[in-house]
Amino acid sequence: MTPSTVQEEELIKANVQLVRSCIRPYFLQGGDFDDLYQEGMLGLLSAVRSYDPSRNDSFQAYAALCIKRRVIDAVRRDRTRQAHVELEEAPVESLLGLYSTGHTADPEASILASETAKEIKRTLSGMLSPFEVSVLDRYLEGYTASEIADQLRRNRKSVDNAIRRVRQKLAEYLSASSDNGNHPFA
Repeated sequence: MTPSTVQEEELIKANVQLVRSCIRPYFLQGGDFDDLYQEGMLGLLSAVRSYDPSRNDSFQAYAALCIKRRVIDAVRRDRTRQAHVELEEAPVESLLGLYSTGHTADPEASILASETAKEIKRTLSGMLSPFEVSVLDRYLEGYTASEIADQLRRNRKSVDNAIRRVRQKLAEYLSASSDNGNHPFA
């Protein structure tokens, strides 16, 4: 039995505070309280429309579950979207973390950055698989993960994973070098 529109409105108005309490522990990157509140309200509306008193004991418990699931899904979607945006839109130097390979107004800095990037690539190539090297080469040329996947006839996920492994290996190398007191590329 579905509630009428008047009953829906009454249930929603009566449970606004429940939405606020359910969304309080969550955070949406780049979003604000209103975005989470809207997701929570959509979860509440879903609960109002799908609640079956014969199957569920308490409406508040059921509504809280629906609200939290909706908010958690929104947070997960946001994190997944953010990760893909970072991989797609990140400049080449972000792969290397610290060193720029781009053009700068200072020609000396540009040359030093280019040499540093070459040294990083030379160092990493001994630590990487042939697939990771081919992904790194194309990534440093400015291709996106999707373009690299097309060029190498591999799926996008395997390219994304290769980029993550390259970053991890670089971070491990830099960490080990700094632990020894050496600048890794001096």
